Amino acid sequence: MSFVKSLAAGMAVAASLIAPQAGAASTFFPTAPLPFELVNLRTTVDSCAFNPDTVQVVNTGTAIQVRMRDNNCLVPGTPKQVDIRLGAFPVGLYSVEVAQGSFENVVVTERLQFSVIPRSTIFVAPPIPFPLTDYTGAWWNPSQPGWGVLIHQSPLDAVFAAVFDYVEGPNAAPTWVTLQSGRWKSASTWEGRTIRTTGNPVTAQDLGEAYLQFDVPPPEGAAPGTKWAIVTHRLPNGSTVGRYITRMP
Repeated sequence: MSFVKSLAAGMAVAASLIAPQAGAASTFFPTAPLPFELVNLRTTVDSCAFNPDTVQVVNTGTAIQVRMRDNNCLVPGTPKQVDIRLGAFPVGLYSVEVAQGSFENVVVTERLQFSVIPRSTIFVAPPIPFPLTDYTGAWWNPSQPGWGVLIHQSPLDAVFAAVFDYVEGPNAAPTWVTLQSGRWKSASTWEGRTIRTTGNPVTAQDLGEAYLQFDVPPPEGAAPGTKWAIVTHRLPNGSTVGRYITRMP
């Protein structure tokens, strides 16, 4: 009889030691979850009594209950911190109950709440312009053979163009310049720099501004149904030239 009393007293002492740990305040991780980001309940448990195989998470709308059935321990284990996955949720306010005991006799030991907040939106004013189509291709003017423009538009809408041209006059000679280092001023107008590259070692000379204006009205006498652009750039002799171009079929 004395053994039974001693055993009961020992279990009572063990229970009194475990109880404060079970009531330790729990938190959520992350503390401010975004929509459909995984949410965990971070709580402190008794390393002996806690059995992860018995943990159940019951989700009913915005109400969540975490049920845990402890092991029977005569001597309390050391406290440890565990994360219990609750799930991923849309924007809203959610209530969480932490319950312990057998599944037939569940006792709620803690009630908490967390909010899923909307993602922040970066507003750029005014909006950054971007083209609505890809202008990549070989461009020329059928009525002015002997020169043309190769345009490359990257997936991020950066533009690099090579102009193979010639300088008219007594010192006429073929020349190449590139149009680069620019940005879109509108959905159909790009502005950049005219760069001439020469020499060995290679040197780059900034000749001045450059423009590509797409979807402009066609020049007089143009074939119906063709789309036109105007390329404007600087020449090595310092002059500025602007001409109509259309994409080769």
